[in-house]
Amino acid sequence: MGNSAGGPVTRRLILLGVAVAIPLAAVALYFAVLVPPGPVAGPAAAAKGLPADHPPIGGAGTGPAADRTHPQVGGTGRAVRVPDAIRGKWQAVRLQIEIKGAGRAAQPLVANLGNEVAVPGSDLTLRADEFLPALQVKDNEITSLSNEPSNPAALVTITERGKQVFHGWLFSKFPEMQPFDHPTYRITLIDGVPKR
Repeated sequence: MGNSAGGPVTRRLILLGVAVAIPLAAVALYFAVLVPPGPVAGPAAAAKGLPADHPPIGGAGTGPAADRTHPQVGGTGRAVRVPDAIRGKWQAVRLQIEIKGAGRAAQPLVANLGNEVAVPGSDLTLRADEFLPALQVKDNEITSLSNEPSNPAALVTITERGKQVFHGWLFSKFPEMQPFDHPTYRITLIDGVPKR
């Protein structure tokens, strides 16, 4: 009749299972204890060709999402440093306002840096706080590598009926990363407007 419950084949299978389970458990323990968890860029972001050193993509706002590490999050505590070579070279940002599902063409909107502008036909007000033509995260600050628009980004604050609903970064080259979530409007960055 063959193998009993404790036969050589059964023992080999048990030993093989243990030999596989121990390394897998060690790897799981390593990641659970030693590697701090962090947001992971989704496959859509990876497919869009983000640079290898690009920080993980997260959301914006308040609560747990505000603790993520991407520069678009206003509450991370990272300082924004506009280099002297860039300060004063840009006067405004050009944005695109779209009404979701309306089937109408998106409307352009120019917002001068530091000034509030009403979003036409809505209760939204937008202020462009900063513009960085080549945004990069370096150490614990958000800055610009140069004055060339290689990674244009704008730090904006949006209010609705006087209540702040968004404070974060909009990216020209990666509009799908824009974290402004509104049931009616989509606002994306087109580019910066240089001073004349």
